[in-house]
Order: sequence, then structure tokens, then C-alpha cells
Amino acid sequence: MTDAQLYLAIGLPTIVLALGMIGNGLLFNALSARMSSMEGRMLALEVRMSGLETSVSQRIDMLTGKIAELDTRISILEDRSQRG
Repeated sequence: MTDAQLYLAIGLPTIVLALGMIGNGLLFNALSARMSSMEGRMLALEVRMSGLETSVSQRIDMLTGKIAELDTRISILEDRSQRG
């Protein structure tokens, strides 16, 4: 075996391994950056959903109040009709 063959036998797999490690590191960094942006979007979605929940809750409370008011009015009308 010549010196050149020895260097290729040892050096080539080492270079391929180093390039694979660098590639994996770059992919990991890209994935990490994507997850960070996704985290921001999820937080924005959570805030929006919380706002919608509050809005729906307020509307349900308003409707419940209107129904209670309507029930009171109907009860008054029923009492008047039974007396008169």
C-alpha cells in the first residue's frame, strides 16, 4: 500500500464524516429557527383564541341577561292577565 492510498483510506472517510456532522448541525439550526418562528405563531394564535373566548363569553352573558329580562316581562304580563 502506498502512502497516497493510506491517506485516502483514512482521510476520505474522515472528510465525509466531518461533512455529515456539519450538514446535521446546519439542519438542526434550521429546524430550531423554524420552531422558534412557529412558537411565535402559536402564541399569537393563543392570544387570538383567548380574545374570541372572551368575546363569546360576553355575548352569552348579554343574551342570558336579555332572556332573564324577557322572562320577567312575560311573568308580569301573565300576572296581569290572571288578575284581570
